[in-house]
Amino acid sequence: MKIILFFIALICPLSGFADTADTSVTKRSANAYILTPAYATNIGLFNTAKGVVLIDPMPGENQLEALSAQVKSIFAKQVTYILNTHEHSDHSGGNAYFIAAGSELIQSTAAFADFDSMTVKSHTANDAIFVHKPSNTIFVGDIYTTNWHPTFYAGGVAGFVAAVDTILNLGDENSLIVPGHGKPTDKQQLKLFRQNTLQWVAQVKVLHDQGLTVSEIKNNAEIQRILSKFNPEHKTDFIPQPAVERFIERTLTVIEKGV
Repeated sequence: MKIILFFIALICPLSGFADTADTSVTKRSANAYILTPAYATNIGLFNTAKGVVLIDPMPGENQLEALSAQVKSIFAKQVTYILNTHEHSDHSGGNAYFIAAGSELIQSTAAFADFDSMTVKSHTANDAIFVHKPSNTIFVGDIYTTNWHPTFYAGGVAGFVAAVDTILNLGDENSLIVPGHGKPTDKQQLKLFRQNTLQWVAQVKVLHDQGLTVSEIKNNAEIQRILSKFNPEHKTDFIPQPAVERFIERTLTVIEKGV
């Protein structure tokens, strides 16, 4: 995971967004924003009747003060509540900072009329999905990323498919799907991500059954073709070679477990 976070941290702010300092800001409505710092973890910012809600506050440990100031510049309020799509530090690492400033970490959105939420098992054993209904925005954490390969290790293939199906059944065809990292997309792109992931797993299995080593699988032309589909922005060397090998190894572990 540390390797993954290191390379994600190198990714520049996404194109097509308005830059504010080191953070890209997407306005969904007067009460709904997506903040994407240079660290590239997508952060949700919402103004509700109960206060300001922040989803996945982790722009980088040295940027939390700037994030807090940016929240106040947008809503003229400080953060009231924190939600996390999962507990990995690149999504929850800012919790302590905001809690110390008076914010409350909550596990459920049941008290909020603006939100729906549900929990699935895919990237982790407890992946939370948050739907901000007024802006038709769905935060899905690392169930889905658009700048990295899929990471479905906790739930396996079955958990991944169930998680994606859950997301597809939320909102409508105009919903904005906000991945844990990378550019927000729509349901059609999420369907392609699911299709590509299943193709990846199937091809890794075929090559492994043929007796190929991890290194040989990595260099297989079809594997390279499928892997390129997880790079919609066509970035050069978007996944370092050691990370590709690790992806293959972890895929094989999922296959061997039969999940």
